[in-house]
Amino acid sequence: SAYLLNVVTIATHLYASPLYWRQPYHNSKLSGADWVEELINGHPERIWTELGLRLHVFLTFVHELRVLGGLSDSRLGVTVKEQAAIFLY
Repeated sequence: SAYLLNVVTIATHLYASPLYWRQPYHNSKLSGADWVEELINGHPERIWTELGLRLHVFLTFVHELRVLGGLSDSRLGVTVKEQAAIFLY
């Protein structure tokens, strides 16, 4: 009876521990540009969760950066979309 009580107590503490439910969040194997494209083409809530903007707002922001801000893709190949996502993240 005492053994069973100890097992139940340990199981309860383990189950209630935040470490028990811990899962990696940022585990994408995609590069920056591919990750941004996944945000744009994926589930609509995903871009909101990651960047805090709705898709149409993000695309308008990128357009404004290009047109009004004169921003262009970097010499190293970082796109304006990726630069904007890095800034917002």
